[in-house]
Amino acid sequence: MDLPRKDSRSSRYNLLYSFGSFCLVLFIVDYISLRVSIAGHLRDDTAVAALRPVMHTFFEPVEGGCCGMSEQAHEDLVNAWKNAWQSYGWDTKVLNEADAKRHPDFDQFQEKLIAADVNEYDRRCFWRWLAMANQEDGGWISDYDNFPLTLKGAMGLELAQLPGFKSWQLWVPSLLHADRESWNKIVMLMMNTISPDLDVKTISDMQLLLYLHNHLSEQEMGVSVWKNEVYSGFPYARGGEGKGPKIDCILAQSYLTAHLSHRDSHEAFEVSHTYPRIEGMTESLHAEKRGEAAHIMLRDYREKCVE
Repeated sequence: MDLPRKDSRSSRYNLLYSFGSFCLVLFIVDYISLRVSIAGHLRDDTAVAALRPVMHTFFEPVEGGCCGMSEQAHEDLVNAWKNAWQSYGWDTKVLNEADAKRHPDFDQFQEKLIAADVNEYDRRCFWRWLAMANQEDGGWISDYDNFPLTLKGAMGLELAQLPGFKSWQLWVPSLLHADRESWNKIVMLMMNTISPDLDVKTISDMQLLLYLHNHLSEQEMGVSVWKNEVYSGFPYARGGEGKGPKIDCILAQSYLTAHLSHRDSHEAFEVSHTYPRIEGMTESLHAEKRGEAAHIMLRDYREKCVE
């Protein structure tokens, strides 16, 4: 009987060694691919998070409340505003007096407002312009009684690419966007225009924005968008006898947001009867209950109008 030859055993050993090495290489390649895939997913998640635009608002609490609302009602409205915009793919940031005071021209602006006998409420409205003009990249701002309808985060990123100052409710500053330079341009125009003898009914940021638009060209103001794509009030249709109002999907889907101002909420309750039904609601509570009404409006919109 012949004994196995030494070179035959060596060949089998080399074959097994080569196969093992090949398997090890495959394992290492798979491991590296897995790590790269995980890292890629992490980068993608980070990128998605970074792509959420920021919607600012301005809120400086007044002890005891103001403007027909309790302090708690204002807080409830701000919280409803935050929840709404965050659910639409936005991050939110609430600016206040401290943010406005960081603007280098705050003191000079405030002196002009006081000299023109601008009341405390309207002075606060002007402060939001200074606060936005001091944000590193400028950005979006809405009133905290302005709620999204079709304006999702992705659309916000797209609209932000347009240059200059943009207003989506004409001279009503309820939904604005601008880069930092454009914000500061409007701030300087306002500051240079405010005076005790200015020919306006009352010196407010809304009236001053209208005054500037009437007396300057859009090019001089740096305006690139001046539209009315914000619905004033609740986008509802009046219900039949004994029935509450119903969300009007065609109407709601025609606008970026719904601005639930004091005046519009009052008219919705008293005149058009399009204020969402709330148990125990009375005319005196139309402003106080806007946070709850906004929540109902957005719930109705999602359930009835969004496929």
